[in-house]
Amino acid sequence: MRQSRGGILAIVAGVLAVGTAAVFVLSQVGSAEPDPPVSMSAAPTATSAPTPLAAPTQRTLLLQVTNEQGRAVADVLIATGGDVNGGSRLFLSPITLVPVPRPTPLEATTGSADTLQAKNGVSMLLGVRVDASVALNRLALAALVDAVGGVPIAVRESVRVTDESGAVVETVPLGARTLDGLTATTYALALQPGEPQSVRMRRFSEVLGRVLSGLPSEPEAMRQLVLSLGSLAKSTASNDELVDLLLLIQGESAAATVQGADLPTTTLRANGAAVMTRPEGPALVEALMPGARLRPGQASSPRIQLVRSGLSIDGVLKATTALIDAGFTVLEGPQGPRAETRIILPDATPESVQLGADAARALSLPLSVVRIEGGATSATDLVVLLGSDSYVL
Repeated sequence: MRQSRGGILAIVAGVLAVGTAAVFVLSQVGSAEPDPPVSMSAAPTATSAPTPLAAPTQRTLLLQVTNEQGRAVADVLIATGGDVNGGSRLFLSPITLVPVPRPTPLEATTGSADTLQAKNGVSMLLGVRVDASVALNRLALAALVDAVGGVPIAVRESVRVTDESGAVVETVPLGARTLDGLTATTYALALQPGEPQSVRMRRFSEVLGRVLSGLPSEPEAMRQLVLSLGSLAKSTASNDELVDLLLLIQGESAAATVQGADLPTTTLRANGAAVMTRPEGPALVEALMPGARLRPGQASSPRIQLVRSGLSIDGVLKATTALIDAGFTVLEGPQGPRAETRIILPDATPESVQLGADAARALSLPLSVVRIEGGATSATDLVVLLGSDSYVL
């Protein structure tokens, strides 16, 4: 789904207007410091020197389920392996804005001609490596439910699907029983009028957990199940890669060692969008997926964290657009006290120095604002403090 520059700026301005921050959102926290240093692993790009992978690492799969309109209404990033836990699931609200490169609701990424949009958008937002993504339509999810013999669910609140006139066309009534594929899919995906996304995510989580634990544990049986989905499922991975990942996920799910949580977001009601809440969001990602975190230079494009330190909202919008147009991915940072404008590099490597110069050029700033501060590895390639200096924008 394409968005015009005017539409993007309206979303960004809406975030700023509600006072939750800058860029997409600059969260109000008690410090102007960027996200804390993290230990991360992933494949390097041309902007960084090869970095040995930490052992053990986590492998990740972005799983999306689409509705009749082709929008991804259920989204979860699944991590398997690692020494922190026996598997992790991070559920993402479908209206979460992801940078692809301009902010786009996650649910709209499955309608893009770019088949990597969801995978790259989630990776850039969270700062984690996403090894593969798979999008299932309703019939594919129903087929998986039927393949495991249905899912036992205690329905505590009835779920009703209505048409445009408000007439009820489908109902999942109260009671404890085993739901078949189509009924379980309705239960997991339907969003009731006035219902928050978090409630639907809980129902989807309940169905998904039972499906994953009931998948075949034998490679050939898993391969046949994947092949049976055919055109109902679209993946960025080969069948063999997907089978390998699903076998690992099934084993952890069956062992009941999986940790799961919803990504904290702040909803922008006027725009039907949500932004990741800081610092809770990055902290949760670090806790669940430390073995999949990206190091500077390992993302598909350089990641810049903006910190609003005195610059006007209009100036922040212009800075965001200029950096995106220059090929950077712009991420939200904490709003800080008034300070001088500076571009902070994590180190003095030629790659970092060049990125700093590129960012300064994009913002029409002198190279004197580029600084190397501290020796710790940053979670992003650069941090830009936007002060109220007269020469800025």
